[in-house]
Amino acid sequence: MEKIWDYIVIGAGLGGLSAASLLAKDGNSVLVLEKGTSAGGCASSFQKAGFIFESGATTVVGFEKDLPLDRLEKELGISFEKVPLSIPMKIHLGNEIIFRYQNKNEWIAECIRVFGKPIRQKYFWKFTFFLSDLVWSLSKRFTYFPFTRLYDLLLTLRNVRPLDFFGLILCFFTTKQVLFLFGLSKDIKFLKFIDEQLMITNQSSSENAPFFYASAGLTYSNLQNYYIPSGIVSISNKLIEYLQQNNGSYEPKSEVLRFEAINEKFNYANWTLETKNKKYFAKNIISNVPIWNLIQLSEGKYNENQLKTEIFEKNSYGAFTMGIALKANIPETECLHHQIHLEIKLPYGGGDSIFVSLSHTQDTKRSPNGIRILSISTHIQSPENWQRRNIEYHKNKEEIAKLIINELDSKISWFQKDKIRFVHTASPATWETWTGRKNGRVGGIPSSFFRNPFNYFGSFSKVSHLYLTGDTVYPGQGIPAVVLGGMNLAIRLRS
Repeated sequence: MEKIWDYIVIGAGLGGLSAASLLAKDGNSVLVLEKGTSAGGCASSFQKAGFIFESGATTVVGFEKDLPLDRLEKELGISFEKVPLSIPMKIHLGNEIIFRYQNKNEWIAECIRVFGKPIRQKYFWKFTFFLSDLVWSLSKRFTYFPFTRLYDLLLTLRNVRPLDFFGLILCFFTTKQVLFLFGLSKDIKFLKFIDEQLMITNQSSSENAPFFYASAGLTYSNLQNYYIPSGIVSISNKLIEYLQQNNGSYEPKSEVLRFEAINEKFNYANWTLETKNKKYFAKNIISNVPIWNLIQLSEGKYNENQLKTEIFEKNSYGAFTMGIALKANIPETECLHHQIHLEIKLPYGGGDSIFVSLSHTQDTKRSPNGIRILSISTHIQSPENWQRRNIEYHKNKEEIAKLIINELDSKISWFQKDKIRFVHTASPATWETWTGRKNGRVGGIPSSFFRNPFNYFGSFSKVSHLYLTGDTVYPGQGIPAVVLGGMNLAIRLRS
């Protein structure tokens, strides 16, 4: 007789793995099916030419007390290997280097040094820190948000505090409007800085990003940043190890091609799922794939909020990423993350900045024999334009890669072109191949869509026994946000 799983999770991203691990801890039988050869989704690592590359440039935060990764470690009784970083990021803005200090007072002083306007800068950042703390407080207390049932709202009301209504109001104000209130909206240099910070955290600009969510993105460098030895996929692998030790299973190279409801009860199963070689039965499905992929997998039978899905789909970003193996004498004290603001926007939908992550000098698996690994990312608008792999496609990839290498050579003192030992590039089409995400859209839905805080997809779908998680569901982007979404789903399923 075929095994009937309590839960089958489609996709081994960190949202799905967090939910799967917590449900397995509760005694449920849980199976995670993953399309690729490695877990982690957009936060993964892979081997190429003997080197370990990250899927994209990224930072890791969220281990402070009561933040998502701290809570996940405590709930599961595990500890992720991590190395704290003293300086989260360097920002290259024109000829200026801005040190993105973690200490709040040091950061305010740095902003005053670079941008002037001491009183305005001071109070703007103090207000932003205050609001960011409120965002994280809400994220812990509002377990049942986004609301999909009246019951969710009623449960949440028990945890509401007066200041929460202040945060709700600021959902309707853009970042630029708040900057205007502080007399900073006409400072072109500061606006450029803010816009590029928001693009890598909120996929939106100051013109459109609701300030309530933007506050967390603008201050994420003021959280403790970490480096993950052996690649960021180590976080996912630790969760898989826990899952397999607790009544769960993980199957890579098992892309779900379709799923459908069982009309007549089959030994209490509600769903069948099919991969290329096998059929599975489940009482419940948790979809960790993007919302637009979900519609494809269900062959049109899952059409919840399809119009909204299509709107989000047309305005979400892809990414152009690079990995470079560099034989260079880089100081051990060098910052591992760099954001470079470009004077001229990259072509073919490319972004106004590039983000660079560097392997740690003491990570011998990723930095052997003096080789350092650079992971580079930039946004791509209209990623669907990259799906035709023709002569123009390869020419465009080469052009962007050449521009990025030239920018690194001119802006970072220790980077030298003749020290490059290996390069790989990835377009949105590559991301679709890696992850299965439709048209290679990555990074979640831009926060500009969420000025109305009730304009989200909830983790409880309108289809019985079908649940959602991942970066197109929970409001927010990055590892802490998707982990939080997966945890909240598991908590809700317990109740």
